[in-house]
Amino acid sequence: MGQACRRAAGLKIGALACAAFALMAVAGPAAAQDAFPSRPITIINPNAPGGFVDNVGRGLALSMQKVLRQPVLIVNRPGANGAIGTVAVANAAPDGYTLLLSSPSFPTVPAIDALFERPPSYQVARFVTVAQITSDPAIFMVHPGVGVRTIQEFIGRARAQPEGFVVASSGTYGATHLPVAMLEIATGIRLRHVPTSGGAPAMTMIVGGHANAVASAPSVAFPQVQAGRLVALAQTGARRHPSFPEVPTFKEAGIDLEFALWTSLFAPAETPPAALRTIMQAVRTAVQDEQFRGAMHKGNSAVSYMDAEEYAAAFRADMKKLQDTVRFIGKVADAGQ
Repeated sequence: MGQACRRAAGLKIGALACAAFALMAVAGPAAAQDAFPSRPITIINPNAPGGFVDNVGRGLALSMQKVLRQPVLIVNRPGANGAIGTVAVANAAPDGYTLLLSSPSFPTVPAIDALFERPPSYQVARFVTVAQITSDPAIFMVHPGVGVRTIQEFIGRARAQPEGFVVASSGTYGATHLPVAMLEIATGIRLRHVPTSGGAPAMTMIVGGHANAVASAPSVAFPQVQAGRLVALAQTGARRHPSFPEVPTFKEAGIDLEFALWTSLFAPAETPPAALRTIMQAVRTAVQDEQFRGAMHKGNSAVSYMDAEEYAAAFRADMKKLQDTVRFIGKVADAGQ
């Protein structure tokens, strides 16, 4: 400050101006580079509104903005098995202001592109993990008219009638088709898969009796099972979901199948480390927020937070299993995009 004041004295300005001049000299470089975040953050959900990813994203955004003191916006960019929204994040400026909240469909799109022998829509390596937010099982359900009460009965009937059971899903290679294919891999049964345009149409199809079975997120499955419109036979998680305490996991039923409907946050790989640290801390705090946890409980979704380092290894293992399942399904006409 003394040197600044000596310069100010040479200009014949007063003591108050001298002090102000000194403060500007110190604060100038810091003010020139705004602290992150200095404007709203956008989280892109590459799925349609109303699904389980949307439910998690909107709750997370509300809790994150309390920490960051900036608006956090959820933008839905559905289409092409999630590729449209994911590409938008891959092509965004890697400055921390555009993030991706995705599901198991995220690592499958490059495998689908390879299956159809076309250039990849995006590379998973273009992203870094920020955190896993939630992890839920898929609930495997049948229409009451099928007349089975256990997963073993269903498998026995399916073995006797190859492709005799119609299974609806939200789309080929999608998050509710993958566990059905994994069931075929684990048991050797063959089911007749009928894709629809989303989770809601798939549920409408089975409730209306136009399909025999479906795998769905707990948030979607719970009201249908509670009302008796569908019968839950098994769940794909490592442990039983609290909303379905009487429904066994596939592994408890002796079937080697484990699959999670996770929601996880990703950022472009070149995002500055300082911005990433701020985002990671905000997420870590947000998932402990009672408002967020209450919203997840209400939506029958289980908070299952893993930080970036822990989740990176889990994500790599899951990616291999998901991409292997895509290759098992194989090339399905008109289903690549």
